[in-house]
Amino acid sequence: MNYLFSLIIVSFISIAGTLLPISESKVWWIKGQAYFRQWYLILNVCCLILWIILLPYSSLFFIAVVLLSIVCYLCFVDVIPFSILYPSEIKSIDSKVQTLSILIYNVKEDNDRYEDLIELQHTIRPTLLLLLETNHKWDNALREVEKHYLDVVKEIREDTYGMMLLSRLTLKEEKIHYLSHDEIPSIDVVFDFCGREIQFLGLHPKPPIPGEALTSKQKDQEFEAAAQKLIANKDKYLQIVAGDLNDVVWSRTSKKFKKKTGLKDPRVGRGIFSTFPTYFPVRFPLDQILCSPSFMLIKIERRENIGSDHYPILVEFSL
Repeated sequence: MNYLFSLIIVSFISIAGTLLPISESKVWWIKGQAYFRQWYLILNVCCLILWIILLPYSSLFFIAVVLLSIVCYLCFVDVIPFSILYPSEIKSIDSKVQTLSILIYNVKEDNDRYEDLIELQHTIRPTLLLLLETNHKWDNALREVEKHYLDVVKEIREDTYGMMLLSRLTLKEEKIHYLSHDEIPSIDVVFDFCGREIQFLGLHPKPPIPGEALTSKQKDQEFEAAAQKLIANKDKYLQIVAGDLNDVVWSRTSKKFKKKTGLKDPRVGRGIFSTFPTYFPVRFPLDQILCSPSFMLIKIERRENIGSDHYPILVEFSL
C-alpha cells in the first residue's frame, strides 16, 4: 500500500497549499502558496482522479474526495477567468492608427544581454518601455536608446529596485514616488493619448521571499498606497498600472487592488501569460498590467527570453 501512503502525503500537501493563502497571514511561505494556484489545480485534479479510480470506499476515501473537490473548486474559480472560456474584461479591437504599446521587462540586474533588449525594442518600437532592476550598467548601455524617446524618467539603483520609463509621448507630469519604503521607487507619469489624459504608474514591490522580505507587509502596503493615488485621480485620468508586481493575479491582495481601483485585467478571457521564471517550466504571472475599462486591447503577448529570469511582456491598447 505504498502508493496509498504516497497519495495521502501528496493530497495533504496539495490541500494545505491551496487553503493556506486564504488565511490573513503575511508570512512569506504561507502567502507564497497563492503563486502556485494554477499548479495546485492540476495537482488537486490528479489526486482526486487517483482517489476515485484506485481506492475502495472508506471513511478516508470520502474525506479525501470531499476535501479535494473543495480545493479543486477554489483553484478553478481563481484560474478559470484567465482562460478563453471566460468573457474578457477588456474588449478586443483590430489595429488602429493610434496604438499605445507598452513593453514591460525586468532586465535582471546582472543580465548583460543589452543588445538583445536594444534589438527587441527597436523591432517593437513601443510607445512606453518600462524597465525594472536597472542599475548603472544598464543605464549606460541604454544611453543611445534614450535618444529615440521624447522623455525618460529613471531611478537608477544597485539593489535590484532601479526603474526606467522611456516614452515616445511627451510627459505632462513625471514623479518618482516611494510609496511604502524609502528604497522601493515607483514611477508616476501623465501623458496625452487620443485626446485623453492617461496616468501611468509603474511598480516593483519587494517579493515575499527570504533574502528580500519575510512577510508580504511591504508589498501589501505598496498596493494600498498605489490604490489610494489612483482613486484620487480616477475621475481625472484614464489609468494604467504595470510592472513586476511580485504577486499573482488571483491573490487576495491583487483582487482587493482591482476592486478598489476599478481597473481591469486584459488577460482575463485570454490567458495567464506567466513571465517568471524563464529557467523553469513551473512559472507565475508576476509581470502585470491593469487598465481603465475604456481601453481596448489590440494585442497582448509574452516575448522571447533575452537573458533575464523574467520574460518581457508586450501590450497594445487603443481607445
